[in-house]
Amino acid sequence: MSREQLTKSVALTAALGLVPALALAGCTQPSSSSGGKGSGGGGQRTVTVALAEQPDALDPTVASTYVGRIVFANMCEKLYDIGSGTNLVPQLASAMPKISSDGKTYTISLRKGVKFNDGSTFDAAAVKQTLEHYMTDPKSARAPELSTVKSVQVVDPSTVKLSLKQAYAPLTAILADRSGMILSPKALSKLGDNFGDHPVCVGPFSFKDRPSADKIDLTKSKYYYDKAKVKLSGITFQAVTQPNVRAANLRSGDVQVVDRVDPADISTLKKQSNVKLWPVTSLGYQGITVNVANSNGAGSPKNHTVSTPLAQHPELRQALSLALDRSTINKVVFEGQYVPACGPISPSSTFAPQASCPADLAKAKQLVASSGVKTPIPVDLVVQAANSEAAKLGTVIQSMAKQAGFAVHVKPTEFTTALTQAQKGQFDTFQVGWSGRLDPDQNIGPFYDPSSTLNYSGANDPTIMRLLGQERSTADESARKADFQKIVDEANKDNNIIYLYFPKVVLGYASSLHGIQYGADGLIHLKTASFGG
Repeated sequence: MSREQLTKSVALTAALGLVPALALAGCTQPSSSSGGKGSGGGGQRTVTVALAEQPDALDPTVASTYVGRIVFANMCEKLYDIGSGTNLVPQLASAMPKISSDGKTYTISLRKGVKFNDGSTFDAAAVKQTLEHYMTDPKSARAPELSTVKSVQVVDPSTVKLSLKQAYAPLTAILADRSGMILSPKALSKLGDNFGDHPVCVGPFSFKDRPSADKIDLTKSKYYYDKAKVKLSGITFQAVTQPNVRAANLRSGDVQVVDRVDPADISTLKKQSNVKLWPVTSLGYQGITVNVANSNGAGSPKNHTVSTPLAQHPELRQALSLALDRSTINKVVFEGQYVPACGPISPSSTFAPQASCPADLAKAKQLVASSGVKTPIPVDLVVQAANSEAAKLGTVIQSMAKQAGFAVHVKPTEFTTALTQAQKGQFDTFQVGWSGRLDPDQNIGPFYDPSSTLNYSGANDPTIMRLLGQERSTADESARKADFQKIVDEANKDNNIIYLYFPKVVLGYASSLHGIQYGADGLIHLKTASFGG
């Protein structure tokens, strides 16, 4: 489950949203001349994408799911994007930002002649209005990401200047995600909080309809500045939560693209001549978020410690972490294809720290005994409903934890419902992940900042916040890496999030479909996709 799900997240989300993989990030897959059902014969020009979860609101202001980011990748462009490898490149900006020597001023030049998908003009005023909306809307999940921005100034119609409260190294990477998606002022003014009902951005495809919560239809934009490269007439995103069903639909040709092929389905799909697989190393992680102090909603200043055993006793969180054999989880649940995790920074990152978290059942039992809490210690674990992989993971966690004195009750819950409950603090533990960001700061900060709506656990660790401020204030990569090491060490003392594994994200697609762009963030871009050889 990816949170970005996590609000969050991701996956995020929601969830929302996988092993040492082929480093194909940011590439475009080669053309293939092989055909098959659903390959475009008879003039087919649309693609159906099976998503592993149901997207939440299609408003970048509040959105949190990983699968929502996949939809946005095709209809809401950002100021910057991830290019080949893991480098940042301009998207709606025309060049990389000019940063002042003190790191407190970012001057951004914008593309000219660009229109939103409602025909209105994209310009510096639209950028200013969008960023200020993200910064000030009470419901905004972007506000913490942009909290260092003091003001946004229109220099001229194609230039904006961002003044910062202090130097903030992750900012450009942040503007390469939802905080950099620019919204149509016309649509935003008209729809307000209901922007997600009919979102309007700049993108190769525009929003057409959402006939149900699990289905979204996009159509080729009439106004997109690069529309000559767009070959498809439309995209349908359909939530298909069971991994084996997604795989079966891909084999039959009922869908042409599958988000996150399950490890159990890889060997079968490899034998299909009408199917291709494309793995990339994930920047994200999966883990167990523990509600330590979220009693009044994530990001609320009124939060206080909750009364569950795990919340009251840090040593029990450590015991639960020690009871979980991550290597065995990888073998049993994921057929050895993932990487055990001891923190939030993927081994594919240049900032990856040194970390080790071997299981130690004897010490786990000792910590449980010394806590004085009567065993078996009850733990409610929320997992994604209607997902065989999540169910299997929940069962394995339950079995391992039992040996240390925990009675884990697995609670399958519909994904977006689980996210809503987590945001409100209505949970004990939640098996959820984050689809990952290029700058590790954004894999950590949103989940430890007390003001963040993604801080489901209610974490409030002054040491982590001080170290985050320290790494953000410098562009020196070696200094930042040292700070990230200290942050991971501190996080693993508290175990507000018990990190489990780094996934390999495997894209499945029809062999007759070429021109897909698939990056390090695991997002599926269909701007240049087409059928045929």
